[in-house]
Amino acid sequence: MAAKAKNPVWAFWASVQLALFLIGLLASTSIIGTIIQQNQPDEHYIEKWGQSKAAVIQALNLDDMYNSVWFLTLLAAFSLNLTVCSLDRLPGVIRLVRKDNLDTEPEQLLKMKMQHKVQVSGLVETAARQVADYLSDKGWKTASRAAKENSILLFTQKGGWTRYGVYVVHISILIILLGAVIGSPTVAKKILKNQQFAFKGGVSLPETASTSRIFSYADESEIPLSFTVRCNFFDIDFYDNGMPKDYVSGLTIIEQGKEVLTKEIEVNKPLTYKGVTFYQSSYNDMHSPIIHLTNLKTGKKMVFPVNPEKWDATHSWQEEGGGQGMLRIQEANSVPVPNGTGMTTEMNIWLMDSQGPPSMFSMSYGRPVIVERPGTKYELKIGPHYATGLQVSKDPGVWWVYSGCALMLLGLYAAFFMSHRKIWAYVHEENGGTVVVFVGQANKNSLGFEKTFAALTEGFGSRRV
Repeated sequence: MAAKAKNPVWAFWASVQLALFLIGLLASTSIIGTIIQQNQPDEHYIEKWGQSKAAVIQALNLDDMYNSVWFLTLLAAFSLNLTVCSLDRLPGVIRLVRKDNLDTEPEQLLKMKMQHKVQVSGLVETAARQVADYLSDKGWKTASRAAKENSILLFTQKGGWTRYGVYVVHISILIILLGAVIGSPTVAKKILKNQQFAFKGGVSLPETASTSRIFSYADESEIPLSFTVRCNFFDIDFYDNGMPKDYVSGLTIIEQGKEVLTKEIEVNKPLTYKGVTFYQSSYNDMHSPIIHLTNLKTGKKMVFPVNPEKWDATHSWQEEGGGQGMLRIQEANSVPVPNGTGMTTEMNIWLMDSQGPPSMFSMSYGRPVIVERPGTKYELKIGPHYATGLQVSKDPGVWWVYSGCALMLLGLYAAFFMSHRKIWAYVHEENGGTVVVFVGQANKNSLGFEKTFAALTEGFGSRRV
């Protein structure tokens, strides 16, 4: 009887050729996303690529390619193809795993390459029980059935489930793609109509300033946060050639007027709160001075911006014991740099905390001063006032991606490093005696299984000697 023709639509989506084409298309377009820097201002693309090429980049959404409608459509097509391919082939694998291997003809077994014959004494039934007990002791639980006249066939297997490994990989890919879609700002904005569900943006936050909103990379629209983030301070170190060596931002999360989390972040060490992650990405010089004060006993850092038009303001802070500290700039002057290369700022400072009389001292731009108080020491220095550049993202699909990756590792291990191993034992009479013919088969790594099979069957023979 001729095989039933497949539905042409189903056959199209079940095609391996289509899968290879979509994989190649996704890989090639992903390369474009590595060449064209993503989520940059329009001016960046005009400057780097020119007016006409920049227009093409923006028209095709190549500046935010991985969140573009066309790229998400490719992912959806690949997901559908992968699903249909799996559903089309899975029933055959299920039939193979559930196959009644005791229904195999002895003549067919005797033609298989991996086999070992053992001559035993006693009746067929007795030998069959001995084989079953031996294999069971070695961890191979057997089933048996009478074969032909005065013969018994036993069968045992391990790793049948490993045939599903490739489908576990398929499922893991779908989970990863689902995570990518869930975490896409395009999906959040255009499909879910909720820009706060998933987003990627940024904000420039001056030291001591706070914000409860960021700006989308896609269209520079405002995205409100459900909390406020404050930049407590910004520290930067430079190499001798003037290039930035490392920079750190001290951030505090404020919710309903209360400080709920404080953390210092730097490149590759972000802060995450309620699914929103703040990455240290850049900085800007505000072109005004700021005073850095560090309590050397507690390590607490504070900064006090200096308004060039009103430099004599009083700044205060709360001490950990409940007292209050105060700092006032009594005088500020521009003085020559000692090497004569320019001018710098020199300030006369008045400082007082909850212990002892006030301290008065002078300090110059970029030169730290240590002030000893009865209960502690302070380090003060005048430096440039910076704004920290924060990249901010919310990706609710990230744990789907992590779970998919973990599942993929399991599936790949099962698919490539484990095998479905089968052993038959055909117990029958031959030349007036009883013979056991062991037959083995593995769908992968036959050489490795041959060693296991040889040790198992030769062990049975040795036991019978």
